Amino acid sequence: MSTAWNGRLWKPILRWQNTPTVWKRTMATAVKSTPELSNRQKFNQLQPSPSIFSKLEKLGFGELRRTGRYAALCKVVSKNKDQKQTLEPNYKFPLLQFFAGAMIPTSIPEETVPEVAFVGRSNVGKSSLINALAESSTVRTSDKPGLTQQLNFYSVGRLFTIVDMPGYGFAFVDEDKRRLWRELMETYMTKRSTLKMVYVTIDARHGLKVGDKDFLAMLDKNRVPFQVVLTKCDLIILPTLARRYMMLLSDVNNYRHARKEVALVSSRTQSGVNQLRKEILRTVGNLRSEKYYVEKTERQKAKQEDRRK
Repeated sequence: MSTAWNGRLWKPILRWQNTPTVWKRTMATAVKSTPELSNRQKFNQLQPSPSIFSKLEKLGFGELRRTGRYAALCKVVSKNKDQKQTLEPNYKFPLLQFFAGAMIPTSIPEETVPEVAFVGRSNVGKSSLINALAESSTVRTSDKPGLTQQLNFYSVGRLFTIVDMPGYGFAFVDEDKRRLWRELMETYMTKRSTLKMVYVTIDARHGLKVGDKDFLAMLDKNRVPFQVVLTKCDLIILPTLARRYMMLLSDVNNYRHARKEVALVSSRTQSGVNQLRKEILRTVGNLRSEKYYVEKTERQKAKQEDRRK
């Protein structure tokens, strides 16, 4: 009887004691079942400001569709567009010429004029961008990753030097060669007193990858000034480009030695190239007044007309 009574007595008590445990388990299951947003979903939730869209339109990357989703935003962007905007002159580089290549640190040429270097993951359009900036086809380009396998030095008239660096990350080379490239690049970037800026090219379709972040951290640690350049910006739609630009602006703020502005370019359409050309001239201390470039452009047009006659 005692046993039966104890059984009847303790059953409800046991159920009462287990209730908090069951409740905790239920809540834990509910928390786990709440889906965490993926990186893509977080990216798509970004809301770029009208000023970002205005900037991208001014650079030549298209306009927002006047659909219901973007109708209100289009009105704000249109107001910004209606404001008087001055057209910038066409900035020009002198003739681009290859003059040296270096596969080992000891073959790097002596320091003379200011230098800027271009680097990026393989196949992000780095060499094509240099050609677009110089309005030439001097730099070899290829769809196959890993074409640039040394430091290539190009003189830009007598003003400054552009250095085309090997791509980091994936390339059709073995690990030993990639290690030698890394050592060569780090030696050049950390020891070169004439190096004014490293332009890190990033594919706008993909944004910063782990290898890119590691490379930027290395530059920042060694106090090397750098700027992120988004390439192939014509290959994604305007809202996606605006989100990518917005995210990159936030990322570069984490680096002390990064220029806090992200450049956007398309080598195919030339959008943004003239503006980057202007920034490079300013960086190397060779940017002249707007009047100089306007007059130079007018003289070139007059010569072309004379040739046609």
